Formats: sequence, structure tokens, C-alpha cells
Amino acid sequence: MRQRVLAAVLLVIFVLSLILILRGCRNRREHPELYAKKDTTLQLETEPDTTVTISAVGDIMITDELLADAKQPDGSYNFAESFAAVSGYTLSSDLTIGNLECNFCGAPYAGKPDYRAPESLATTLSTIGFDLLQTANTCSIQNGLSGLQSTISYLTNAGIDHAGTYADAAERAANNGVVIKNVSGLKVAIIAYTKGLGGLQLPEGAEYAVNLLYTDYSTDYEKLDTQALLQSVDAAKELKPDVILVMLHWGSEATLEVTKTQQSLAKQLFERGADAILGTHSHLVGKMETMDVTTDDGKDKTCFVAYSLGNFFSSQDSSYASGCESSVILNLQFTKNGETGETALTGVNYTPLYLMDRGSGADGAQYEILPIRTAIASGLFPDDTQTLTDAITALTLRGDFPCGVTGLEWAETGCDRGCGAFARRGLLKVCCALAEAPEEEDEA
Repeated sequence: MRQRVLAAVLLVIFVLSLILILRGCRNRREHPELYAKKDTTLQLETEPDTTVTISAVGDIMITDELLADAKQPDGSYNFAESFAAVSGYTLSSDLTIGNLECNFCGAPYAGKPDYRAPESLATTLSTIGFDLLQTANTCSIQNGLSGLQSTISYLTNAGIDHAGTYADAAERAANNGVVIKNVSGLKVAIIAYTKGLGGLQLPEGAEYAVNLLYTDYSTDYEKLDTQALLQSVDAAKELKPDVILVMLHWGSEATLEVTKTQQSLAKQLFERGADAILGTHSHLVGKMETMDVTTDDGKDKTCFVAYSLGNFFSSQDSSYASGCESSVILNLQFTKNGETGETALTGVNYTPLYLMDRGSGADGAQYEILPIRTAIASGLFPDDTQTLTDAITALTLRGDFPCGVTGLEWAETGCDRGCGAFARRGLLKVCCALAEAPEEEDEA
């Protein structure tokens, strides 16, 4: 009896198992997606590409004419109107840099030879988007070591970094003098050097204060300290940046000539690992070019050098050097590949500028930095249209810009930035509120 029961139970189990197997086979045929093998491998998403724009301008100076223009009835100094028309451009960039060729060290304020600027200039530059200023130039110690230290302090308080000068030895030792800026996901290393100090000599024991291109910087400019400059690039590379910028106050004033020394130095810097060189000192917009190089560690890349960016803010006119009223905002675009982590120069464009002298009886600022094409299009400067047209023509021809560079976008930018059609008053606030990315207009 017990054996019969056991046999019946086993028979029932067998029948049920068979039914389940047959049903499973039918379900597998009818719904194969339910039985597909699951991929348990960890899926890693590729980071998106990151693109940043770095905007650079030339010399920011102080002159007696600019001081007189900015001085208010109450004795204060207001520079906002002079920069209002370009503030949208400088604010829209991911990183805006320039060369500060004056000191912030208190009154009495003066132009050449002291170059003592009111502190309100630093505040205005910060307000319109400047993130870093080169302070290694021929004006670094025009007011002594204390003037340099004071300048650094005022810039810091205004929220602007400085490059190429140091308040003390400890600051020089940090990162071996390299400035690091984290820009929208990219790590940018900045190095700055000057050919000299306007004939002045650093005090004994203060050799740390300024990065100098020449060991004989106060005399003949014959002993180029290439090793120090290349070592700075090496120091930058140790910090693992995505981009290395070198700002050089070099060459000669009032000339467009590019020397063999400058070309050789540029090539050495690029082979060592620098990505772009931004030059100043001549007060004229000079030659710009790309260089395709193989770096010392075997990488092929395209680099860019602007030998001179001219005057961004100055009252110098053609009596000093023909065309020095014109300048540019140079925009360099770098893109970091999200998959490989490699960063490359992917675009170059510029906005042509003109420093307009509207005369001492002008309603508002006498000196205004104007985006040339927008100024022409605005119709607000009918008497100056030919001057502006001639300026942009001469600038394009003189700049020797690298047209048609393979793989790079090289274009002139110029558009109405929504800045209230150059309204004479309150324009700075309008531009700050309405700043937008520049639009391409014409290829150079």
C-alpha cells in the first residue's frame, strides 16, 4: 500500500514537471525577450566634451589724459563709461585676461613716468569680467617694491588674480610661480614674464618679485634666460593642467617686427608643452600665427602665438605709433575630449576694437573703447565712420592673421551685444545685464 502511494506521488510530480517544462518552452518561443541573457558588465558613461573660451587683451595703461577724463567733480575717478561698450564681450568669456601696465599704490595719481592709477580702475576691471592680469612688465616696480606689493594687494581685494609678480618669496615658491585657474572644468596654468623693468633694478634680496626674461634686464637685453622660462613650463606640467598659457612682455615698442629670438622662443615653449603665447609691449597689434609642433614627450599639436595684442586702454595715438588706437579682444577656444581627456586648441576668433577720442567737450567719457563693427552699425558715430572703417581695414591687413588654418575656426567676431546702443550713461549696467556670446561675422 505504501509503495502504491509513493508511486502515485512520484507520477504526479513527473506530470507536473513535464507540464511546467512544456509551458516554459512555449513561453520562451513566444516571449524570447524575457529569457535573454542579462549583461551584468558595469557600463561607464563617457564624459561629455568640455569647451572653454579664454579672452585676452593687450596693455591697460594709465595716462594723464585718461586720468583727466575719469576725474569726477568730487575728486573721485570713474572709468566705467570708457569700458561700457566692450563690457559685454569681456563678461561673456570663461576667462578674461590682460596686461596691467600701471600700479595701484595711492595718490598722487599720474601717468608717465609714474603710472599710478586710482584704485577704482581695479574695481571697474573686476566689474567688467577680468579674472587675471599680467603684472610682470616694464611698470612692475615703477613705484618701488612697495608699489608692486600694493598693486598685488589691490588686485586681490578686487577679486583679480595676478601673474608674473609676487608679494614675497613664499608666494613665489607656491606652485613654483605658476598661477592655476579652474575654468569651467578645465585646469589652466598661467606663466608670465617680462623682458625688463623699464631700466630699473630689483632691490637686493627681492629677486623673487618679478619673472624676468633676461639676466641683464636693466642694460642690454642680450642674456636671455631661456632655462628659467622653460623650467616654469616644466613646473606647470607638474601640476597636470589641461592648458598652459604663457604671457610675455617682450619685443620692442612701436614696431610690428617679430624677431628671430621671439620666433625661436615661441617654438621652444611649444615643444616644451605650452599651448599659447600672449604677447604685449609694442602697443600695436602684431603678427599672430599657429605652429604645428611635436612636443618633447612626442605629442603632435597645434599651438598659437600672438606676438603683440596692442593697447586695450590707453590714450596713445598715431603721434606715438601709427595705428596704436586699434586693438583686439582675442578669443582662444580649447576643447577637452571627454573620452580621452586630451585638450586641444579648437578655435580662434577676435573682436576688433578702437579707442575713440571724442574730444574734451564730449557728453560723457572722452575716451571710449568701441567694438568697431558694432560702432559703425550703431549709426552713433557718423563723423567717425571713415576713421573706424580705415582702422578695421588696416588692422586686418597689419595683423597678418592666420587665415584658413586647417582644423581651426579663425574668424573675426563683431555683433551688437545688446548694450543699449552705446548709451552714454548707465551703459555699464546695461551691458552687464545683457551680455551674450559673440557671433561670428566675417572670416579674417
